[in-house]
Amino acid sequence: MDHAIILHELEKGAKAWNLWRKRQAVGEINLDGIVLSGMNLDDYDLSKISLRNAHITHCSFNGADLIQTNLQYSFLQQNDFSNAKLIAANLCNSDLSGSNLFRTNMLTASTRNARLENIDFRGHDVSGLMLRDVSLAGSNLEGQQLARVDLSNSNLEGVNLQGADLTGTLFNNANLTNADVRGATLIGALFKGANLSGMDLNNLDLTKADFTGANLSHCDLRSANVSKAKLSGADITGARLWKLVTTGWGIANIQCSYAFWDKAGKEKTIYRTHEFERIFAEAITIELRYPYRLVDHELATLPIFIEHLAAVYWGTIIRLKSISDVAGGALVKFVVEEVGVHNPSELKVQLQAEAERIQLAQLMLRTNTQLHAQLKEKIGAIREEFWPRLLELAADHEKEQVRNLTILFMDLKGFSKWSEDELSEKLSLFRGLVKPILKKFTAGHPNMEGDSLRVTFTNATAGVSCACMIRNVLRAAGFELRIGMELGEVAVVHNEVTDVPDLEGVAVSMAARMEAAAEAGEVLVSHKIRHYAQRSDLFQFTPRRVPLKKAIGNIEQGDFIECFAVETVKNLREAFV
Repeated sequence: MDHAIILHELEKGAKAWNLWRKRQAVGEINLDGIVLSGMNLDDYDLSKISLRNAHITHCSFNGADLIQTNLQYSFLQQNDFSNAKLIAANLCNSDLSGSNLFRTNMLTASTRNARLENIDFRGHDVSGLMLRDVSLAGSNLEGQQLARVDLSNSNLEGVNLQGADLTGTLFNNANLTNADVRGATLIGALFKGANLSGMDLNNLDLTKADFTGANLSHCDLRSANVSKAKLSGADITGARLWKLVTTGWGIANIQCSYAFWDKAGKEKTIYRTHEFERIFAEAITIELRYPYRLVDHELATLPIFIEHLAAVYWGTIIRLKSISDVAGGALVKFVVEEVGVHNPSELKVQLQAEAERIQLAQLMLRTNTQLHAQLKEKIGAIREEFWPRLLELAADHEKEQVRNLTILFMDLKGFSKWSEDELSEKLSLFRGLVKPILKKFTAGHPNMEGDSLRVTFTNATAGVSCACMIRNVLRAAGFELRIGMELGEVAVVHNEVTDVPDLEGVAVSMAARMEAAAEAGEVLVSHKIRHYAQRSDLFQFTPRRVPLKKAIGNIEQGDFIECFAVETVKNLREAFV
């Protein structure tokens, strides 16, 4: 039917049009490509009409019937669809931006690739719409119930999602830049490959959310909870992370050139390639399952097993974590304490593959009776030689323990220049001043040799508080000193020379290295200490880059390490009074 005839009927008003419509056969009316502007089409029956590629603007469709109307590829900006029925309408690739959809019924409407930008959806339930591959940029979705709705590949730039229920919602590959999610529920939401750059996620519960490959650069994550969240391959460069809760998070291959851990988000901490992952990732765990049970020769060769893995991947430190019974056999777990220069994510895969390869050799020994007998004989000889001696030592010495502790190393400057007359007096004063402070903060494993001090703490905040108090008290008494602190797993062993418990581990060595690198009167702490002692009301951490005076692990003498100098907030206030 000719467009001119149809337009003539449209201009007669809703009542006349609707009567005329009843006399027309379904499918006979075709308005593809029509151009309309400023028309009043309130209460018109436009159901099942084809309006493909139409250009309709500033028209009123209040109460109109658009059920099953085909509006594909149509330009429909700035129209009033209040109370209209768009049930099962085809809106694919159409543009309704800026239109009024108040109380519009869009049940089962097809909106794939549609543009629904700058629309106020308050009072309108959009959860039943097809919102995948849709542009909702600038629209108001405040308070919407969108739990588990698929918004993948959609443009949500600047969208208002305040107070919305987004539990388990799919935002995969969506653009969420400048979106407002204050007060929204985001537990378990999926953001794989999404762009959240610069978003304010402050104080939100993001537990179990999936940010794999997402862009979180420059996001505000202060006080956010990302427990058990997946951030593998995500980019968090420039993010503000003060009081971020990270229990059980996954950060394999995470990208972070720098971040801000202070409350104000102004103190930049710079990270080298893979350094953020090495510092903050959960320890790499390698698991091996043994059929039936762990037999004697397999148990006896586990130390050699560990030595082999550490030798193949130079710079790593690996230890046996646990052996447990599981359904069908035994489970052996190894934990990687230091990853050296390796990419942590790649290292986990490589170590697991190498461990499984060596395990096959172990299992083959179950069927090689000759080699098994030889190994058993050697183990028996070792037992006969060393076991009686071990039993004797067990009664007298503390059993080796592995603990996660904060280590403090301190050294007095100028000790060698003291005269013999003042040496005894000054050391007595030094020890008398320090002992009450150690007792106050419940310091463990104290070791005061000459002008040096080494102690441990189970709490990082207590350790830093103790270090600052020691520094302040001793400086007031005329002593110059340096302090270095690290946090990590420490083995408590017996020292045969001093006949008292001693400490071993990478954390102990690193604390000593930082003490040696500190300036007079300076307390230097590691990234881990900075992370676990984030009390802005107590401390201020200033980033420092210092050269090591002695090599450790894969870090050579003269290499620079990133650390922090600590001052108490109270001292800073007094300095400006």
